[in-house]
Amino acid sequence: MPKKILFVFNQVSRKQKRGLFRECTLDTDVEAIRKALVDTKYHILSLDLFSSKQLDDFITENYPIDFAFILAEGYKSSPLTLYNGHGATRVREQLKKHNIPFSHSSVETIEICRNKDLTYQKLQESMIPVPSYFVLDTHKRFRAKEILPKIDRIGYPLMVKPAGGGDSIGITPKSVVNNLVELKNKINYLKRSLGAGKTIIEQFLSGQEFTITILGNNPNYILPIVAFPRNWGIRYTETKNKEHKVRNKFKIIGKKDDLFSKLIDISEKSFQAVKANDIIRIDIKKDTKGTLRVIDINGAPSFAVKSSVNFMANKAGLSHSQIIQFVCYEGMIKNNLVPSQYLEELVVPIKKTLSPL
Repeated sequence: MPKKILFVFNQVSRKQKRGLFRECTLDTDVEAIRKALVDTKYHILSLDLFSSKQLDDFITENYPIDFAFILAEGYKSSPLTLYNGHGATRVREQLKKHNIPFSHSSVETIEICRNKDLTYQKLQESMIPVPSYFVLDTHKRFRAKEILPKIDRIGYPLMVKPAGGGDSIGITPKSVVNNLVELKNKINYLKRSLGAGKTIIEQFLSGQEFTITILGNNPNYILPIVAFPRNWGIRYTETKNKEHKVRNKFKIIGKKDDLFSKLIDISEKSFQAVKANDIIRIDIKKDTKGTLRVIDINGAPSFAVKSSVNFMANKAGLSHSQIIQFVCYEGMIKNNLVPSQYLEELVVPIKKTLSPL
């Protein structure tokens, strides 16, 4: 039975949660998540992650550590790791080096989910619809003649977003471009604000957006599916930060809705395609013809009190603490650890509440 759980995160105040630190977790949310873990009656070791050396030293000082619950997206001493798609995998690789099993998905799956070009490749291999797209490496010089045939294949308007990162970093209303000048301006903006790297240029989907959370491993469970209003527009950081105030406008897609089975099918296939574990959140959007296309898979969705995941959990009848405890439990089971009897008892009512796939 595991006795010590390492809770590793990147904590910031509300004032600090901006720019490259947008991926970090608010101090108030860290405390709420830590309390949920403490309530399992395990010994919780909390670490606000700054550097790889700090993590190595902390593990050595507190050896043995039986399990890790990971929220850290990278290292605060190197802010680029928080969004570029590599920090989250490096943290997990460090834990593997120390033979510490961890929550959420594998190193390989997290890398796929944190890099949208890899996400799309995996989904296409499983015949799951994604937007038409191409990848532009902004380390190289912008050459209109080379990309015009690709643009013609897709057609304007186009959506422009960084290949790496989450929390809609780099996405603004100007991410939708209607001509070559706007495209070049957006690419230059991303280079200035985030540095050179891979950029996804894809078909802009003007239809309704949905978000789905899948939990567990065998079996999987589904939280209530959220449909955003049809005229909601692009979801980016500023709008997401306000969504909790207007969730009365959101619709829950019930089993009797014609879209329910289609969304479940795509989500379950996506979970399997990226070989996910414990929890993922999938964003799906309709194109102009009504075709459902996956636009993002988040392998480590936010557990903030005001997050979409917590909203969906609440709609299912679960508390914020319960969703944290369930993911922790599933992570242990996945790694062939034997949860305590107390945690087993905590999970019983959660399983009864959740809807299995």
